[in-house]
Amino acid sequence: MNHIPIQSSFIYPVIESQHRQYGANLFVGTPLRENGDWRDYLPPEEDQKKYGVESSVCYIEAQQHTIATIEEETFEEVDNDYSSRFNALLSDGTAYGGDPLRGADSIRHDGLVRDASMPFGENIRSWDEFHSWKDVDEQAVRAEGKADILRKDRNFGVIFEKDTPVETKYIILRQTLKYSPCPVSVAAWYEEHGVYRKPFGMNDNHLVEAVYVDESYRAYVRDTYPPYLKILEPYFNFDFGMGWIVLKKPPLQGDILAKNSFCRVFKYWRDEIFA
Repeated sequence: MNHIPIQSSFIYPVIESQHRQYGANLFVGTPLRENGDWRDYLPPEEDQKKYGVESSVCYIEAQQHTIATIEEETFEEVDNDYSSRFNALLSDGTAYGGDPLRGADSIRHDGLVRDASMPFGENIRSWDEFHSWKDVDEQAVRAEGKADILRKDRNFGVIFEKDTPVETKYIILRQTLKYSPCPVSVAAWYEEHGVYRKPFGMNDNHLVEAVYVDESYRAYVRDTYPPYLKILEPYFNFDFGMGWIVLKKPPLQGDILAKNSFCRVFKYWRDEIFA
């Protein structure tokens, strides 16, 4: 078996009762994808390690990719590309990763911003620079995030935990995939003949987006390291799984409030920057 080591960047979260409750109650009603297959709606491939800098943000990117996948399938918003720097910084990420539920809370309460507004560009030369407001107008970017949450209502729930029996995990996963791709944790990476396996006794160290489970109970996951679409062994035993729902808020409410937010940013630019 070929071991392909990566930087550990998933920290198993503190799971509270409301996280389980949302997971049990969110994914009901009319399915978005009855076949549970999201592979035709994936956002562009994205590396979490660039320019020699390991960002350790899988715990953010797997969730952003999940949301962008839903938004493409449901709202025909093609290839939404969100800034992982923004939500990693506001969820107290570390050089060794972060708690996905803290990351999810940032997505809900701080919003999502375009990658172009806070990019992981060639000017970022270290993790400390990645995890900072370097070359970014903090107030403007925060206002963009606030405008985003006025347009969309996003919510998440935990669907299984480490001690959930593996057969039960796959029953839940296949059902949840009808409503959402699923950020799931993995032990990364152990490959054999093109299939990725989990050695017995290993703890998970990485978060990816599960987008399909086939008839042989092999999960297909979107990763932030190449090859970007990986096939896991049957009944790969994830330690953790979650899902998201995305709804658009009423246009009048969202557009008016977002316009007001833009006006506040414009006033800041006018009064402070151009004074």
